[in-house]
Amino acid sequence: MRYRRRIKHFKRYRQILRALIRYGFEYLIISMGIYKIIPLLKQRLKRLPPNFTIESYLALSMREIMMELGPTFVKLGQMLSTRPDMFPPMFIMELEKLQDKVDPFPYEQVVQQLEKEIGHPQEIFADFTPEPLAAASIGQVHRAVLKTGETVIVKIQRPGIDQQVDVDLEILYNLARFLEKRVERARRMELAAFVDEYAQLLRRELDYDREAKNTDRMYNNFASNPSVVIPRVFWAYTTGRILTEEYIEGIKLSDIEEIEARNWDRRKISILGAESFLTQVMIHGFFQSDPHQGNMLLIDEETIAFIDFGAAGFLSEKRLLNLGELLMAIDNRDLDRFIATMMDMGIIDDGIDMDNFQEDLADMIEHVLSSNIGKVNIKKIREEILELAFRYKLKIPTYLTAAMKAIITVEGVGRKLDPTFDLDTIAKPMGKRVFQERMKPGNIYKHIRRKYYQDYRPLGTLPRNFNQLVRKTGEGELNVNIRVDLHPLMKRKITRLIGRLSASIIIAGWLVASAMIIQASGREVIDSLYPYGTAGFILAPIALILLILSVFQSRNNP
Repeated sequence: MRYRRRIKHFKRYRQILRALIRYGFEYLIISMGIYKIIPLLKQRLKRLPPNFTIESYLALSMREIMMELGPTFVKLGQMLSTRPDMFPPMFIMELEKLQDKVDPFPYEQVVQQLEKEIGHPQEIFADFTPEPLAAASIGQVHRAVLKTGETVIVKIQRPGIDQQVDVDLEILYNLARFLEKRVERARRMELAAFVDEYAQLLRRELDYDREAKNTDRMYNNFASNPSVVIPRVFWAYTTGRILTEEYIEGIKLSDIEEIEARNWDRRKISILGAESFLTQVMIHGFFQSDPHQGNMLLIDEETIAFIDFGAAGFLSEKRLLNLGELLMAIDNRDLDRFIATMMDMGIIDDGIDMDNFQEDLADMIEHVLSSNIGKVNIKKIREEILELAFRYKLKIPTYLTAAMKAIITVEGVGRKLDPTFDLDTIAKPMGKRVFQERMKPGNIYKHIRRKYYQDYRPLGTLPRNFNQLVRKTGEGELNVNIRVDLHPLMKRKITRLIGRLSASIIIAGWLVASAMIIQASGREVIDSLYPYGTAGFILAPIALILLILSVFQSRNNP
């Protein structure tokens, strides 16, 4: 079993290395400027703008490597696009284009998956369409009709995808640890911890039961809103690998020709889409974190449907308040308020050059607002923040980048429907509504109650704890436990130092023992050990010289 696993790992390592070597070779050709004489590269470079740079080519290559290596790496690239402290903005923008489009798997495998999870399709469904409606790297979707008459979609996980993901995650973790041991920048980026976080998120996405719960939560959030339709989950036919939910008939928001043919009001539709999505973000604090034109459908010009909640974002009360504070600070050009909010959110590190950061931040806010005073351009804000995040290694929370990316997508769809669309005119009234909602007596009571249990109630035990501290200190019974988390580099240095100290003691003992044997020669027993003493006396200095050389070598290679 272990042997087969190693073979699988070896094959996967070879695929990864092939892709890296191929794209690395192309990068060398590009950087040398001889790409114009290679027809294959000339065709490839047509996808880049005429004034492309080495950085833009590297960003494109990184995206294509992710696409070639499959679902684990596609999802990794999508997650990396939320980490502007790791990559410059050009890489972030390129990684955001990643889509996991693949060929569908055969119908025979569909039947096998259904039989394992919920039963044979003929037993469960009155009708089941063998051809999938859509296929992705993790699973594919089929249309079906239950025996009770409801038309549904059945999302079926790709066979073997969980094993493939496990292999890829193990490889990624090994690579991350390998780099952390040898590259200082990799240690600063905490690559192993990042892979752990990514593994957790990817395994959540593989769990269709979690997606069903997200859909159910969104369904309940909009249950009283007739303008928004969310599919209903059929729990009897849903497992961790199968998701069955209501089929919704509609047209895509991108289908402008069909909208025009039906004589629907495009401005009205753009406002409907923006309001319904901002309601997810600002009112519910639970939103579809990967909205696109394929998972937003129009039922009519007054009704919109949202589908596919495999990726969902959550904004707590505190996160919502922080997000509002940031936008209001930018809108009012309030630099101090913006920085204070970023500190509260843990975005700004203590080691940052605050003077330069404040200067660049002031320039960013002025640049964002200069073209259109009083109106916040979310896309421009995000681009400027990505630039600052990479320059100063700001730790932008994933939920913040996901929310801003989602809002930008919705704004883009709105402008495609109506070129005069302005998200700000919808967001500001909704922001006021949110503020009024927060000011209601019931919500104020909830806030005070939460603050009481989180912050004030623990203070009640402070006098008793202080008395115990004074008493134990006076009686000499105070125990202080200190835990020191050392940097991996420091741990290696300490381990190396202990090893050398132990070797020095052994060599010294070796020398002393050898000298005593030689000094005590003359007795029959001792004379028999004389050759060993002589050999020890010769070898001990050699070992000492090797130890000294290793010390000098380690100074050059820490």
